Order: sequence, then C-alpha cells, then structure tokens
Amino acid sequence: MNIRYFMAPLLMLALLAGCADRTMSDLQNFVETTKRTTPIKKPDPPPEIKPYEPFAYTAQGKKDPFMVSPFAQEEELTMTQDVAMTPGGGYTGVRPDPNRVREELEKYALGSLKMMGTMRVSGMADLWVLILAPDGVVHRVQKNNYLGNNHGKIINISEQRVDLKEIVADGPGRWQEREAFLSLTQ
Repeated sequence: MNIRYFMAPLLMLALLAGCADRTMSDLQNFVETTKRTTPIKKPDPPPEIKPYEPFAYTAQGKKDPFMVSPFAQEEELTMTQDVAMTPGGGYTGVRPDPNRVREELEKYALGSLKMMGTMRVSGMADLWVLILAPDGVVHRVQKNNYLGNNHGKIINISEQRVDLKEIVADGPGRWQEREAFLSLTQ
C-alpha cells in the first residue's frame, strides 16, 4: 500500500514532464506572425489642457445665493397675514400660527436632523426623543414639540420613529398639511 502512495506522485510528475516543450517554438512563431500582420496604429494625441482661470467673487456683503436663511418662511407667514387681511382673502384652512414662538430645532431642515434614540423620564408616562442637530448638539423633545423648517409638529413617538405633521406652503397664502417622519439612525 505504501508503494501506491509513492507511485501516484511519480506518475503525475512523469505525465507533466511529457507535456512540457522546452523550445516553445509554437508560441514564438505565433508572436512573430502577429507582429508582422497587425497594423501599427499611432495613439491619438492627448487633448489640449487649458490653464485654470480663477473666478473672483466680488459680491461681498450680499446674500450668499447658496445659503438658505434659517427663518426663510417668516416672509411666507407675513405674506399669509397680508392675504388674510385683504377683503375676501380671509383664508380659513390650515396655516401656521404666526404668533407661535419658534423652537430651536425649527431652524434646521428635517433631513439634516437625526433621531438618536428614545428615553423615558421616571415619573412621566411620555416618551422623549433624542435628536442630533447638524451643529452636533443633542436635543430632547417630546410630543407637541416642533422640528424642521416646515412647522413640523410631533404627533406620535415610538421606539423606532417620530411622526410629524408639517404645514407647507401651497402657493401665496395657501397651506397644506403633510405627514413626515424621522426614523432611528442605525
């Protein structure tokens, strides 16, 4: 039985040695034929690179067009009040309360806020939510607090999600409600 284990590798080695052609003449012939028959094409020249010309921003002191004002909707609230005061413009549908004091987390877009978790304060039945603002500060909010730029009022809190009812502009002096939510960050 020991001979069989010894003979098997020797037989494999003998078979592999028979397959080897030390001259590799077939490969060399193929390479030479390919070199002779393949036309030589020069590569296209690289594209001309134009030098960078810096742009000087000369509107210092003016409003940055890429920055949204945290309280941009104050203008919409004023416009809504003006429409309501005009004769026949008494719109009685949904609209934000212009006299309500805005909360800290209303200056951030809802998409920039992150739900970090929930907690229950001893002696209180309500669940609190921990919200991370873009400035790195964690805020504790509960039901009936407001979040986001669109007057989003918290209407329900669960362990995994915060449900909001937002009031968004639907034209000059018109508003509509929509539902939104924040879910727990993984």
